[in-house]
Amino acid sequence: MYFPKIARLLTLCTALPLTFAACGDSNSASADPEVNEESSASIPGSSGAVDSSNSNLSSGGNASSPSSSGENGTGTSSGMSSGISSGTSSQSVDLSSSSELTLAESFTDARDGKTYKLTNIGTQIWMAEDLNYGDSSLYVYADAMKVCPDDFHLPSIAEFRTLVEYAGGEEVAAKKLKSTTGWPVSDAFGDWNGTDDFGFNAKPITLGNGKGTDENFWSSDRNYSNYDTQNFFKLDPYPTSATYPDIPQPNAGGEYAPFCEGRESSSPTRTCFVSAEPDTRLSVRCLSNKLVCGGRTIDYSKQFCQDDVAYDLCRGRSYDGKGYVCRDNNLYERSTDSVYKFSWVALHPLKSYGIFLDTRDNQYYKTIEIDGVTWFAENLNYEVEGSFCHEYNPMHCDFYGRMYSQKIALNGADSVPEDKVQGICPEGTHLPTYKEFTSLLAEKYDLRSKYVEDDFKGFVVKGGEDEVGFSLIYPGYCGDEEECGSEGSWKRVNLETMLIGSNAVYADLDWYNSGLFATTSVRDYDFGSIRCVLDY
Repeated sequence: MYFPKIARLLTLCTALPLTFAACGDSNSASADPEVNEESSASIPGSSGAVDSSNSNLSSGGNASSPSSSGENGTGTSSGMSSGISSGTSSQSVDLSSSSELTLAESFTDARDGKTYKLTNIGTQIWMAEDLNYGDSSLYVYADAMKVCPDDFHLPSIAEFRTLVEYAGGEEVAAKKLKSTTGWPVSDAFGDWNGTDDFGFNAKPITLGNGKGTDENFWSSDRNYSNYDTQNFFKLDPYPTSATYPDIPQPNAGGEYAPFCEGRESSSPTRTCFVSAEPDTRLSVRCLSNKLVCGGRTIDYSKQFCQDDVAYDLCRGRSYDGKGYVCRDNNLYERSTDSVYKFSWVALHPLKSYGIFLDTRDNQYYKTIEIDGVTWFAENLNYEVEGSFCHEYNPMHCDFYGRMYSQKIALNGADSVPEDKVQGICPEGTHLPTYKEFTSLLAEKYDLRSKYVEDDFKGFVVKGGEDEVGFSLIYPGYCGDEEECGSEGSWKRVNLETMLIGSNAVYADLDWYNSGLFATTSVRDYDFGSIRCVLDY
């Protein structure tokens, strides 16, 4: 399913499919996710810096995707995906050459010989039973992320939403997805059995107290400001069901019951998406890596389905295949041949930006001149050994850029230069210096992007004024030898930032404590982002 507006990145990046829509010509970039406008630029065979006044700039809409890593990218008919596509171009796929649709009725897990029934629901192919691998059928989050067998994966929230929408929406889907027997029946609360319209066969889970009346499924999603937000799919439980320890919800009487959040009572037909701590034990329902598209099957790690036509993923993401085409892992508008980049959603909607092509990997970067110095208006995303993406997921690099230590930024140099140095910045640019950082900060500009994210649970990442178009986003940073790449460092995303330079670091500690400063004290284990500066 395709949505007309940009989704919130955090539930992601973390909740709706990535879509694009052409919106006319402009040399400004939208930062408002609700207006569905982006900046894109025509770069016909150019290299290095491109004069924005000569660029054919056009706008296009965008939405975010959740996390689930894969070598060649991952995607579904709803557009949820991750990883980087390895193809050099993207066209519609001739389905006559695709495999004919022959859905197996069951799947045998080669790891333990257990067999699971399968069911085709819309474009998706689901296991029709909860996974039962190892010594339990309930899993903590870390185990859930890796327990599905080959050719299957833990579904994203968006993929569960696709299932729910196919079943009629959140208010009625539970009835159609539940098993026809096994749920409680009583005079007080009625019949909680389902009709199992699609063979999903969701059965109640025994909580250890004899009240087997609840069912919850882990998703692959986490929120990057509050990672335990909307990370599992829930069927509303029987009213007397015992509470899971980590997911209590208050009901009207002031007691706690595991109802869908914000509801005063439970319903036999209702589903929802709520949160659990990572050590909560929930069910896992695996989803096939194959999709049904136009009556045939396609591989979701390489393609997505739009209007029964299969298209190759671009940098692991789906898009409007009718309006856009992928070449060399960059997306271009078909009508204007204008390039589009996902991170441009964070740019100021009214500022004029230049554009720079890094010929090493054919990535484009918007630039902005501030007091005579031309900065990258987005974080560097050039892959070198030792750098990493959040959760090691390349899709997050598309928005936040990569994380680097100063030594990595200096291309392995042992000494810190006194003057500007290229480091890992592309030719014609250099790492920012202490002098450039202090000059930028001296004017007390509000450098924060106007872009605002809402994680659907009240936590809002605060947008700034972005007075000069620097469009600072908060990728988090890693300042502890034991923390880099840990759960703690992922939580800092959208809360803190650090920019690595040649002989200095600029830090903005968080949205609430504007600890703006530049320092020459850089620890070997500090990892942050890089904003390159054009040579002058």
